[in-house]
Amino acid sequence: MSFLEIRFCNGVLEIPQISKDDVITSFFLNSVAFEQCYSHCSKHMTAYAAFMGCLINNPTDAEFLCDREVMENYFGNDKELVHFFNNLGKEVAFDINNNYLSKVFEDVNRYSRNGWHVQWAGFKRKYFDTPWSFTSALAALLLLLLTMVQAFFAVYPYAGGKSPG
Repeated sequence: MSFLEIRFCNGVLEIPQISKDDVITSFFLNSVAFEQCYSHCSKHMTAYAAFMGCLINNPTDAEFLCDREVMENYFGNDKELVHFFNNLGKEVAFDINNNYLSKVFEDVNRYSRNGWHVQWAGFKRKYFDTPWSFTSALAALLLLLLTMVQAFFAVYPYAGGKSPG
């Protein structure tokens, strides 16, 4: 599977893993420069660079992609990765509607326009980032339900079907 094969399915971006080091940096810079010089060739590398530039805006974004094993960052720190992608697509001719990732751009934009998806993703990331936070929330919910059942039977002691007489 090529690192260029990016897909968006059911709200999930599928991005193949890629290592960022000096060799890949040179490859990207030369590929984008080549595509800009020759109008008859495909613009796949330019589209990939623009997509990653849109995706990585700050060190937190780069850290997130590294944590999810989308990127292996051998640059040294996340700021350098952000700087690389922000400058790679800077001042290059790029048509967002006419490239191999145009459907991905369109699908992501359509998905993110729905505020519910964005809010739900933010909620999950903030409160359920680890399995322990999910487990503790589930335990709290179970405790709340059992407390409500206990309160119900304390107020209506004969709701279980047995009468005192």
